[in-house]
Order: sequence, then C-alpha cells, then structure tokens
Amino acid sequence: MKTAELLKEKGVKPTVHRVEILEYLQKTRTHPTADEVYDHFKKRGKLAVLSRATVYNALRALSKAGIVSVIITPDAIRYDFVRENHHHFYCHKCKTVYDVELDVDLPEIKAVDGHEVQYAQLTLVGICSNCLKKDEH
Repeated sequence: MKTAELLKEKGVKPTVHRVEILEYLQKTRTHPTADEVYDHFKKRGKLAVLSRATVYNALRALSKAGIVSVIITPDAIRYDFVRENHHHFYCHKCKTVYDVELDVDLPEIKAVDGHEVQYAQLTLVGICSNCLKKDEH
C-alpha cells in the first residue's frame, strides 16, 4: 500500500511532509527523535520548507492515528513505524533503541487509578551487546 493511501485509510490528510516523514520512519530502524527526523531532512535539503513545528505536528498526527508508536526512553521520546508486534531494548550506555522479538503479549489495560490507558509498551533496559563487547577490551 502506498504511503498516501495508508494515511487516508487512517484518517490522516496526506500532506507532503507527512508522507515523507512516514516513509523515512518506515525505512529506518533507528527510532529517531523528532529533532533527529528534522535534522535528517534538513541535511538532505529534501523538504525545502520544513520547520521543527511541522515535524512535531506530523509525528503527533501519525502517532494519534496509530501509524507511528511513541517510545519513551530515559533520554528522549522516539518514534517507530508500527510494524508487527515487537518490543524494544534500550541501552542506557549508548542510548540506542533496538527492536527485539519477544513472545510476550502485554495485558490489555483500559484504566488504572482513574487514568485512561491508551496503550502499553514494553521496553527492556540494560547494556547492549555492542557496549558489552567494548567493555571487554
């Protein structure tokens, strides 16, 4: 399915910026922050008229529609194109977020202590294999 069609299907107006940002998130596995998304396009000069506010607004619209998931880490809020069910591993040493395959289903929680729960995420925190290898040397 084309990106613009996916956006329309989810009720999001397919602006040039939203299409480009979503296509970038579909291709990357780095779980970028909003500022990293902005920097990616600014460095390439691909989107001539692009502000940080436009990036933040596009990411908000994509996450609200359920196309992009918000990953909350201790150092930043990151974004990930919603793929098949997967979870994340956050390395507190190098600040990298990795996709991990776990056969774990999260419980469906609708409310807790009077708060409405909109989604739940599983992020494992520790030291990644790359950092562990560096520490061995």
